[in-house]
Amino acid sequence: MDVARAVDPPLNALTQDLRAAGLRATGPRLLVLRLLRERRGHHSADDLTAALAASGETLLRGSVYNVLGSLVDSGLVAVADAGPGRTLYEASTGWHHHFVCSECGSVLDVPCVVGAKPCLEAGLGDAEVTEAQVIFRGRCPSCATAAGR
Repeated sequence: MDVARAVDPPLNALTQDLRAAGLRATGPRLLVLRLLRERRGHHSADDLTAALAASGETLLRGSVYNVLGSLVDSGLVAVADAGPGRTLYEASTGWHHHFVCSECGSVLDVPCVVGAKPCLEAGLGDAEVTEAQVIFRGRCPSCATAAGR
């Protein structure tokens, strides 16, 4: 695997981000983090494995899951909660919620009103809430516009 070619030119920035998060800048981590940042949006481990293969990089599915686990644990990647189904990942850009289109299946980011976790209170007295996830569902702007014609 030619990591220098695969992650050029942002190699230095990615390496610095990984090290700042307490991780070694391994080839697989550089490849997966770069791919998530370039593609933006929400992607499954299978999507990422296929995209790497299409670009000529071989990284086993299990390795992609392992890399994603370490990137999520470090805060560089977030799990995009879109409800049941395959787990989606995205480059971490701050706390937000998601909208899932019931027609085309697209997943859109929705800003958190508060801007930080947990956003909502559970109303459970002394419970310590660390996170509240909201999933909006309906027609995305494109599908809603198309349906209105």
